[in-house]
Amino acid sequence: MVALYVLVLAACTEENRAPQVRTELTASSPSPADPYSHSPSRFGVVHLHAGFNPDPRVVEGTAHGEIPARSIHRRCRGWIAEVPDYVLAADTAFLRLHVLGRSREDVSLVVRKPDGSVVCNDDRNGMRDPMVRSDFPIGSAQIWVGVPSQGATALYRVGFSEVEWRSSAVPLPDSY
Repeated sequence: MVALYVLVLAACTEENRAPQVRTELTASSPSPADPYSHSPSRFGVVHLHAGFNPDPRVVEGTAHGEIPARSIHRRCRGWIAEVPDYVLAADTAFLRLHVLGRSREDVSLVVRKPDGSVVCNDDRNGMRDPMVRSDFPIGSAQIWVGVPSQGATALYRVGFSEVEWRSSAVPLPDSY
């Protein structure tokens, strides 16, 4: 009986516990100085639900041309950062959500929806400001703002809206 008790105690010690394997999916191994190393995006998460206010919801950032946008989808143009600029966290599904990019520079949009499908836009209907208009299921979507060439940068603002609106609803970012 004592031998059985010792065996049970030995089985519960840390030394005999199976090792835990931790896996992480990252675009690249961040350097220790990388401020986004523990973030799913470079600039944060945009939380939205049906009927959100204010509409449009506007965020801003700086686009960086690090990798070809075609690495996300073959039809996407330009260059994007390795890590998404923003993550859109949708608490409810959207039948039609507009995502509009605004910049004084030429920019493009790359959006990977929660179901894995990708939507890209560079120059919408001959206009310089890219826009993606699509349904979005519940979940997290990745948003990249791209630039035309590798190494280029551009200040931008991105607006999210449930209603049809004009580019002027999202103000241009300040200059460098």
